[in-house]
Amino acid sequence: MLKKTLAFCAAFMLAAAVNCPAADAPANALLVVPSETAFNKKFQDFLDKNGAKLLHSHPPSVFIGVIPPELDKQLKEKFGAEVYRDKVDDWASFARYGENAVFAVNAWNKGFQEDPPEAPLVISTRVQKAGRKGDTLKLVWNEVMKARAYRLQISQDENFDKVLLETVAQHSQYKLVPAFWKEGVYFWRVAGIMTLNTGEIAEGAFSEAYTFAVSKPAQAPGGKLGAPQLPEKTRVKGRPLSWAAPAAFKYYRLQLSETRDFEAPLLDVFTDTCTYKLSGLPVKRDTPYYMRVMGSDGASAGDWSAVSEVVLEAPGPIANDMKKLRRRK
Repeated sequence: MLKKTLAFCAAFMLAAAVNCPAADAPANALLVVPSETAFNKKFQDFLDKNGAKLLHSHPPSVFIGVIPPELDKQLKEKFGAEVYRDKVDDWASFARYGENAVFAVNAWNKGFQEDPPEAPLVISTRVQKAGRKGDTLKLVWNEVMKARAYRLQISQDENFDKVLLETVAQHSQYKLVPAFWKEGVYFWRVAGIMTLNTGEIAEGAFSEAYTFAVSKPAQAPGGKLGAPQLPEKTRVKGRPLSWAAPAAFKYYRLQLSETRDFEAPLLDVFTDTCTYKLSGLPVKRDTPYYMRVMGSDGASAGDWSAVSEVVLEAPGPIANDMKKLRRRK
């Protein structure tokens, strides 16, 4: 019976979309109807003839779609339907329609989060060992709704008056190599970077501060590590950033900045390879950036390389792109 209901509702939504002028418009209404009304041919015809389109079905009673506001009164009087235009606060009234209705309200309400969350991000207090030899630490936190990336800060000051590292992370975790850090206790915090419904990019509040400790075993004195060699200028197109990999280096710290002084790097990351993918990060194409790299043998760190200017080129046109093919006359 459930499969038949789902199939019917899918067909019903398709029928309501035929010849609909609002087909490309964003959803503007949450519609609740008596369960038997969805099977009513007059109801379907009414939506179709008046330019309404149901985009998402949550059978048997709840739909999300595009409904002209002038239809609200008629839908209520003729079919006993309720149309919601704003965020739904009374979740209890939907519980009687079943689990699908509650899911629909949750999906509908997500569209009204115009402001970044004020509450701090809840973070896992665990600092995990990572890497093949366990000499990499992994900071992990919970995802934030609508976050496209996260801003991470690390400091030895609980108030973050002096930030030692600030970077943008694509995912809800970050790996760091203790070999690049002095012994001691460090504080870290993150904030979500959200894309709002308006298309604007906004940053949420920082989480509470959590800590990790760096402790190093005594090492026999050795020769001072040098610095990786970078070209003065480089252009990157369709591939990760890369640099030379001297045999003495096991790990690298990479910084990418809009300015040569690196006072506020856009990216500050650690890697065990001599490459790093920038896809998904908020960097502009065909715009000069500056990068530098520091190497480590796993116990201590060397010096920063010379600064290299890098330009991320825009990808070229796609061969045989059907969107650009013109119809032959």
